[in-house]
Amino acid sequence: MATAYTTSPDAAPMGSLRLRTLHLAPDCTIAAMPPGTEAPATANGACPRTTDPAMTSGAAPANPAAMSSNGDEVSRPADMTPNGAETARPAVIWPGSAESPRPAVVWPGSAESPRPAVIWHDVTTTSRDDLGRFLAPYDLPDDVTEACLAPRRYPEVSVFPSGIMVHLPTRHDWNAQHGRYLTVLCLPGRMITLHDEDIPLLDKLVQMIRSGNAPLQASVQALLIFLLDACIDANVHFYMEARTHVEQLAELLDDTPDAVSPDDILPLKRAITRLSIQFEDQFYCLATLQTLQATALPLTSQREGLRDIMDNQSHLARSQARLEMRLRDLYQFYLLVLQRRTDHRIRVLTVLTAVCMPLSVIAGIYGMNFRHMPELDWDYGYYVALGGMLAVAGGMMWFFHKRGWFR
Repeated sequence: MATAYTTSPDAAPMGSLRLRTLHLAPDCTIAAMPPGTEAPATANGACPRTTDPAMTSGAAPANPAAMSSNGDEVSRPADMTPNGAETARPAVIWPGSAESPRPAVVWPGSAESPRPAVIWHDVTTTSRDDLGRFLAPYDLPDDVTEACLAPRRYPEVSVFPSGIMVHLPTRHDWNAQHGRYLTVLCLPGRMITLHDEDIPLLDKLVQMIRSGNAPLQASVQALLIFLLDACIDANVHFYMEARTHVEQLAELLDDTPDAVSPDDILPLKRAITRLSIQFEDQFYCLATLQTLQATALPLTSQREGLRDIMDNQSHLARSQARLEMRLRDLYQFYLLVLQRRTDHRIRVLTVLTAVCMPLSVIAGIYGMNFRHMPELDWDYGYYVALGGMLAVAGGMMWFFHKRGWFR
């Protein structure tokens, strides 16, 4: 991700804080900003205009003016009339618009530094002190600053005089144990993303912009919608992976139910539940943004895109609910398989008990110590008793097998 970001004067690490900056040009491409061209933020978070360094340092102007033979600068020729007066230049008027300002002239060989339309700061840190020092120049309200500094495990959307704050959960993998919360500060002219762990979604977002899949407008609002849309795309990918694992579990239960154990179902059930909770939290943020009234950063032009994202997220939440029901049915089927397995074992034990019962009766009869028992004096009495016991046991086993007790 570092290669996708342009270097800027404030990109140096501050303690444990890692700052990466992206400059989005007016044509929605990444603008390569030379060091020293980015100005510090003003009190309301906007990026003020800076004076050309060549003008403040007394250096020669960037555009090459015509020079006389003695080195004196000759004024650049203008459109002149025969009497020496400058002719009026026609203004460029677009249909239905006011008079546009006269474009600046860039002389051949000169390089005017492009001014970014949007500046994106990505901040990764676990230190409240470093993050507080970074946010101090933006003069944020106390509740917004506290929300950025304090780790919160629930979604939140706030509006303050100079911008919007969105705090929403993300995930680096569909079955991750814990979600990673991302805080997005939208200020005039710049967007700041805050997180304490690396979020691959932001790396993917930059790669999309570099490949030409950029926001439709070079504005903070459009960049925010672009980020939310990337979150929904990641959710779709997570849902597809979860659905694949559920279908694999269903096939395993159908083919070899004895090979399935609770360790195959319960972790999958917990992962899908956590994923559903994330979808609900993100939908809350989208619904809040849809009805938001922000004066500093109005979202009126982005309502349609936000509504499309909400529809996609709503459809994804319904699909996720059906997936949970599918997994719940599979779990009930697995419990039924366990119950059938237990019933089979109980039937086997019942058959063995029933077979041994008459044998115990025979052994008990001939174990009595009566003096007059004719079979005791018979030479073949022992063998006849054993044969009778085996015949009774075999007959009962055949009977239970024919009745299907062993299936």
